[in-house]
Amino acid sequence: MENELFDLVSLAQNGDKEALAMVISFFLPNLRQARSKVKPDSKDDIEQSIVEILIKKVLTYDLKNVPDFTNFCAQFGELQKTQIVDTDFVNNVKG
Repeated sequence: MENELFDLVSLAQNGDKEALAMVISFFLPNLRQARSKVKPDSKDDIEQSIVEILIKKVLTYDLKNVPDFTNFCAQFGELQKTQIVDTDFVNNVKG
């Protein structure tokens, strides 16, 4: 699936709307899981926000500089060290 997802992102970046829809559908299980963890009146808003962010990320992702696994792990570790989560926001969304 990894190469297929890479190819779909490439096609989506070149204007293929069907490929973009397939990328979104790939992440639907995760999206539904996130949606189930928020207040009922926020479910549609959170789903729309996540899809919007996903579309922006897919269309702007730099496919020429995809890190190998070692570099990915290093970048991920640095991100976790520097990332600040607004716990009030998270708690409000969860209800």
